[in-house]
Amino acid sequence: MSSTISQKDIKLLWGRAANRCAFPDCRIELSQDAIAASASFTLGEQAHIVGEKESAARGNSVLTLTERNSYFNLILLCPTHHTLIDNNESDYPVDRLHIIKDAHELWVQESLARTTDARRLSQESIYASLIDTAQLVCPLETWRGWIYPALMTPPRWHKDTPAKAQYFREKVFGAIWPGTIPELERALKTLSITMSEMMYVFQQHAERERGDLLCGIKFYKSPDYFPPFYGSDESYEQRLFFLEDKFDAWIKSYHFFFIEMVKSVNWLADVVRREINPAFFAIEGKFLLPYDNETVLYEYTEEEKTLLPEKLEEEIEANTYQFQS
Repeated sequence: MSSTISQKDIKLLWGRAANRCAFPDCRIELSQDAIAASASFTLGEQAHIVGEKESAARGNSVLTLTERNSYFNLILLCPTHHTLIDNNESDYPVDRLHIIKDAHELWVQESLARTTDARRLSQESIYASLIDTAQLVCPLETWRGWIYPALMTPPRWHKDTPAKAQYFREKVFGAIWPGTIPELERALKTLSITMSEMMYVFQQHAERERGDLLCGIKFYKSPDYFPPFYGSDESYEQRLFFLEDKFDAWIKSYHFFFIEMVKSVNWLADVVRREINPAFFAIEGKFLLPYDNETVLYEYTEEEKTLLPEKLEEEIEANTYQFQS
């Protein structure tokens, strides 16, 4: 099972290292942005103390993959010193790297405390925690595999997704917002709304579990919805038409929130890359939907973003949102 470094742990690592290489004879200022690095700062590297894999440098350990990718097992280094420790394991064992990291963070506290904005770091930690929760609900690193069953008719979702969406909505609803990055807050709110509403609509006609999947039902074909009918053929056809029409309305309602969710994901990723972490799924790029032999990109316009999430909340409250084909 794959694991990645959480945004919260990234913020802790970079913040406590003051964006500097932890090597005592170096401590050069580092950047997360390749463009900035080429202009002034060296691009920093989040090095593993215990290797991320068993085959990596210092990889022989009982630590789990999640523990290996946590803040406590990471040290911020410049590329030169990252290469140095990996090529000289005997000189830089795990214990020594922990000492180097602790000594550097102590140096930061003693030497740079006056320039450290504790309030800013606290605010960034709040944002990072919410971004991590968004990734818990929407596993972006496995986007295509995660999203593919949801494109079926009727759709399918992992059985844990509804509970995760509700947890995300409650966490966002109860968050104490710093207010320093308003667009990020609006993107997070919009994603939490679209996810929770999509799951609410989906669950109206999703009852069958197949393994780990919760499956939608073609209820116009189900005896639970349409028991054996012994009336006239005309009455039977009317009843069937009514249920088919109801099914189509359900799919359209679900599809509306599904597309809004995808737009929200792309919006959030764009803001995170611009305001917090330029490397946030930068290689993967936009989050697309695979349809047969083509892929489709759904994004909000700049004008639409200025109206969210309030416009969406109003449409949901009034039940006036427009279905999308």
